Amino acid sequence: MKNKKMIIFSVVIVVMIAFVGIAIKNKPDTEENIGGDKEGTRVTVTYVEQQNIETKISSSGKLEAVNTKTVYLDATNKIAVLHKEVGDTVKKGELIITLDKEAEVRTQNELEALEKQLAAEKEALNQLVGKGSQTEILNAQATLAELKDSKKTAEQNIKDAQVKLDNLNKDLKDNEEDLATNEELLQVGAVSQKEIDDLKDAIDTIKQNISQQESNIALSKQSLSTIDAKIQTAQYSLDLLQNKVTDSSKKQQIAAKESSIKSIENQIENSQSDLVKTTTKIVAPIDGVLTYLPEEEGMTVSAGSKLMSIVDPSELKVNCDISPYYSADLRLDLDAIIKYTGSKTIEVPGKVSKISAVADVEKTTSGETVTLPVEVSVSEPGEVIKPGFSVDVKIITDTRENVCTVPILAIEEEDDFSYVYVVGEDGTLEKREVVQGLSNGLNIEVSNVEVGEMVVATVEEYITDGMKVSYEKIGDVE
Repeated sequence: MKNKKMIIFSVVIVVMIAFVGIAIKNKPDTEENIGGDKEGTRVTVTYVEQQNIETKISSSGKLEAVNTKTVYLDATNKIAVLHKEVGDTVKKGELIITLDKEAEVRTQNELEALEKQLAAEKEALNQLVGKGSQTEILNAQATLAELKDSKKTAEQNIKDAQVKLDNLNKDLKDNEEDLATNEELLQVGAVSQKEIDDLKDAIDTIKQNISQQESNIALSKQSLSTIDAKIQTAQYSLDLLQNKVTDSSKKQQIAAKESSIKSIENQIENSQSDLVKTTTKIVAPIDGVLTYLPEEEGMTVSAGSKLMSIVDPSELKVNCDISPYYSADLRLDLDAIIKYTGSKTIEVPGKVSKISAVADVEKTTSGETVTLPVEVSVSEPGEVIKPGFSVDVKIITDTRENVCTVPILAIEEEDDFSYVYVVGEDGTLEKREVVQGLSNGLNIEVSNVEVGEMVVATVEEYITDGMKVSYEKIGDVE
């Protein structure tokens, strides 16, 4: 507080010294305008006044619109019609630009083609995961039945052949026994050689039949094995048609179809989104003034390019930088005055709407500059001030109404108390202790004085309590 006051004192004292110099230069020639003790030391006096005191923080900045909107083009297209021009005032929802329909038609055709492709893929998937047709199932059942009948026939043939083989083996054994007996009888002349030869021929024939029958049985068993394999295959095919089993190949086909369907669905979703983006009607997103439009009709605008900008001039703000010295005095919703100086000076009210949580530090060649960013909203901008104007900002940090005030230079401080010199009617000075209050840089609120009392305006070192002074009379206080 003391440093702050010393700065203010330095500014004000120059003004007061000049004032004193002028007063001395214009010292009246008659004694009628001299008050107090005419022989007393000449001093400058002033009255205690009743005033409203405000403390302010001054800054500056540029007016900006609170609400601005920029529209970007989502899909490359041509400008068919520009319904407005830059600088026009527009309403929310008002048609600003009509785009060419080519992109919309192209996207619609792509969407229809994708939907047909999706239907075909879903049908293919249904065929994979669903049952076969009734004809296919009946044919498969008939094939399986035929194979089972063939199996039964083959099994019966093997049984019959085995019986024949067993009989042949029995006949072979009997003939071999007869041959051994007859060969003994031949030694004694009981049988002829021809009977021996006939038995040998019969044995050879039986052996040939046995070999043939064993070969037939082996072939029949091999055939039976083949039939069994065919039956398994036929049964599996029937189960597939009846959707009782799913093989790895079929699983892979189903997975591939499902993946394809998902991909097409994503493409359809993107195309539907693109169709919305390729709308040919571009309308104003807010009320305001157009600040940007494409240059001409017929030009192609790429996806992602700026298509339109709108500024709402009815809500303005000022971003200004405040010295950290005043950070303790700042708070949200403080009243402010925004002043624009042109051919006429315009002042409009405002409010502190944002105080940065972090100070800005700018490095310079001489060191660092630290400022605190503050946003002031303009409550009633009116018709004159516009976004982009440079303005002065005064933030009112405190206000005192109808309080007693004296010039700052009328206050003296000694140890722990402050005082003023009150001038009596006879010119005698009274050193009176006061309590300082709010100051606006020129005047300061004080206690223990009354409106209309006269005090020394500028206290010099030689002034003391009880001394007699003279002064040039001033007009009565209002």
